[in-house]
Amino acid sequence: MRDEESTARHSVEDTPPSRTWLWASLLAVAMMVAAALLYFFVVREKNLASGPLPTRTVTVEASSPVPSISPSPREQGTAFYDRLPDTVGAYVLIGTAANPEWEALGAFDAYTVTYSDGVDQITLLAGQWRSDSAAAEAFESLGGPEGWPGPDSDLASKNCPPPAGEDTGAIWVNRTAIFKIDTPKGEAAQFFCRMPM
Repeated sequence: MRDEESTARHSVEDTPPSRTWLWASLLAVAMMVAAALLYFFVVREKNLASGPLPTRTVTVEASSPVPSISPSPREQGTAFYDRLPDTVGAYVLIGTAANPEWEALGAFDAYTVTYSDGVDQITLLAGQWRSDSAAAEAFESLGGPEGWPGPDSDLASKNCPPPAGEDTGAIWVNRTAIFKIDTPKGEAAQFFCRMPM
């Protein structure tokens, strides 16, 4: 009897496993592929039936203009003077001079800086005062226009473009420094936005 049990156990272990699991697996994969295809086509048809796809608006900002002329060489000066940029957009520095009017208002370092794009010119008045409060007082006496960055503004978050207007000039204060630009061309807002100070 032992031989029969041993033979029976041995023959059950030797039989290959049923291929049912293989067919069940293939059927499951086929059903998943069919469900995915059905979902894709149903959703696609539903979207097509609901009308055209919405259009997306893409805003492309113009790149910074490249100067057509080279800036004039200048000698090293004070820390404030040296920070005045050689180029602002398409405009390059072509001349600097002292600014005695702003020195009379208390600025210890003041300049009249001329920028040009080869055709038009922009005049920048730049001055530095000894304290924030002295700059704020000078800013008020210079008559800073409404909406431009005043003494309490954070220029790290400059609003560009600044307030609309005639766009022939601007004045702003950055802590102890005041800047004023005059341009007949109407590019004050762009110059302000590109000015790193």
